[in-house]
Amino acid sequence: MNEDEKRKEEEKKSMEIIVEAVTEKTVDKVLEKIKADKPLRKDIFGGEDNNTKEKELADQKAAGAEYFKKLVAGDRQATKALSAGSSTSGAELVPTYVSDQLITVAQKYGLVRKYGTKWPVQGINENVPTMSSLTAYRLASDTAAVTASQPTTGNVSLRAKTVGVIVPISKVLLQNSTADLIEAITMLAGKAIAKLEDQWGLLGLGAGEGVFQNVNVPVATLASATTYAGVTAEDLLNALDLIDENFLSESMRWALSLSVLNNFRRLRSVVGSDKQGFLFEGFGNQLPATMWDIPYDTTAVMPKNSDGSQAAKKFMALVDYSNLIHGDAMEYTVEISDQATITDVDGSTLINLFQQNMVALKIWGQIDIQLANADKAFAVVKTHA
Repeated sequence: MNEDEKRKEEEKKSMEIIVEAVTEKTVDKVLEKIKADKPLRKDIFGGEDNNTKEKELADQKAAGAEYFKKLVAGDRQATKALSAGSSTSGAELVPTYVSDQLITVAQKYGLVRKYGTKWPVQGINENVPTMSSLTAYRLASDTAAVTASQPTTGNVSLRAKTVGVIVPISKVLLQNSTADLIEAITMLAGKAIAKLEDQWGLLGLGAGEGVFQNVNVPVATLASATTYAGVTAEDLLNALDLIDENFLSESMRWALSLSVLNNFRRLRSVVGSDKQGFLFEGFGNQLPATMWDIPYDTTAVMPKNSDGSQAAKKFMALVDYSNLIHGDAMEYTVEISDQATITDVDGSTLINLFQQNMVALKIWGQIDIQLANADKAFAVVKTHA
C-alpha cells in the first residue's frame, strides 16, 4: 500500500470514529427532546394523548380547588399565585379552569351566549362596525361602467356592564374544596349568568334593550287573539314577512317558551267539523326542529301560557343571532365575604353569613349585549290588544 492509500485509509477511519461519536450524541439529544416534548405531542390519530390530557385536566381541577381553600383561609399570597392574574379592581381573577368551566356552562344553557356574535371587549367601550347589503349590477356591454352601490355603514356601541352572581356556601365545605365542588359552583354561576343574558338579549332588562324592547324591531300582531294560545302557524309567516330577506341566514332562529311551542303542537287541520292530523310534524319522527324551515329554541325566560295578563304582549321572537352582539371581556373575578348579610331572591329572606358559618362567593365579569340592524334582522310576535 503506497503512502497515498495509507493516508486515505487513515482519513476514512478517523471519519468513521467522528461520525460514530456525533451520531451517538445526536441520538441521545433527540431522545431527550422527544421525552421532553411528549406531553405536547399528538397521537397518530391527531388527538392529544389521553393520559396527558386527563392529567392536565386533573391538575387544573386540583388547582381550582386549592384556590378556593386558600381564598376562604384568607391566604392572599397563595390565591394570587393560583389565580389567572390580577384584575383592575385589586381582586384576583379566577383560575383559568374555573373561568373556562363557567363560560362552557353558560354557552350550554344560554341562547345568547351560544348563538350570539362574540365580540371581545378590551376596555369599557368598544365599537362594532356594521354594514348593510350591497347590490350587484349586470353591464350592458364590455366597456360599460360598473355602477357602484354605497352600503349603509354604522357601528354598534358596546359599553361593558358588570354582571355578577353570588353563591352562598358553607365555610366548612369550601375549606375542604374538591374538584366536584368547583364544578358545582361553576354550574350554578354559569346557568345564572346564561339566564340573565337571555333575559337581557331577548326580553331586555331596561328600556330600549333586547329584541322585545328595541323600538326598531318590527312587530307582527295577531289579528284577534289576545292570548298566546290563540297563535296559529300562519301568524308566524307575518313575522317572517317583516325580516329583510337580505338578512335571512343560518343564524336566524325562533325563540319561545316550551308552553307556547305546545300551542303549535296542538294545532290540527280541520275538514268540515272533523279534526284531522296534527300540523306540526315531528311527533315520533327524527325531523329537524324547524317552523317554516327556521330552527327554533325554547327557553325558560320567554313568556308562558300560564302568564296572567296576555293582551298586547310580545311572546315570541325571530332572531338573527349574527346581528346580536355579545361583548365579553372573558375575564371573571371572584371575591369572598363572611361578614355580610345577603338578601335572597325573594327580597325578604336574609342570610347572615357570620352567624350561619357561611361565606358568599361573588363571581363577576364585564359584558354588554346589543342589536345590530334591529329593523331588518329581527321580528317579534305580539297578541292583539
